[in-house]
Parts: sequence; C-alpha cells; structure tokens
Amino acid sequence: MHFTVPGRPVPKYRPRVGKHGNIYTPQNCREYERTVGLYASNVFPQPLTGPVTLGVKFYFSRRPGDLDNYVKAISDGLNGIAWQDDRQVVKLFASLKRGSPERAEVVVQRIGND
Repeated sequence: MHFTVPGRPVPKYRPRVGKHGNIYTPQNCREYERTVGLYASNVFPQPLTGPVTLGVKFYFSRRPGDLDNYVKAISDGLNGIAWQDDRQVVKLFASLKRGSPERAEVVVQRIGND
C-alpha cells in the first residue's frame, strides 16, 4: 500500500525537556505525525499484522536534515494505523531526493502470509 504526504517533511528529533522537567515532542513534529496518520488512514482500513517493510522517499527543494530523523517521524505517525507497533518493521528503505513539490512518498508492505 502506498500514499503521499504533501508538504515539507518534518524530522523527529530527540524529545525535549520543558522548564518544569517534563519531556515532550515539539508541536510541529506531533502535527506532522498526525498528518502522516491521516493520509495513511485513507489506505489502511486496519493495522497490518506480522512483519512489514517500510519504504520512504523524501523530496526536498532545499537541503534536508538527517534521513533517520525523517524516517522516525513517518514511522511514529504510522503506529496503530498501518501497523500495530513499529517493532513490526523488519525491512526499511529510505532516501532523500531533490525535487518539487516537497513530499514524502510512503510504501508499506506486509511480509509473508500473516
């Protein structure tokens, strides 16, 4: 199954510590993860079971950040929608590309006969 998340991809950085010692994910990342989930819910009527492969192509018009941070934001956005838990991802293919419009093209495939 595949879908596209339009707009500039948002990386997931390490959780931040607030002024009262609380740990949080920045709002722009939480919003992006919700957006990923929204687009995914259009193609996944229920979470897949068993092992899966995740493939993502990220397109940017200008220089992006670290690839692994973008993948983590996509993966967290797919939890409970494309799969039950991101521990099910046993194969991963990801790339950064120059292109416009900026977007993330996502492919999730179930592995085996589960």
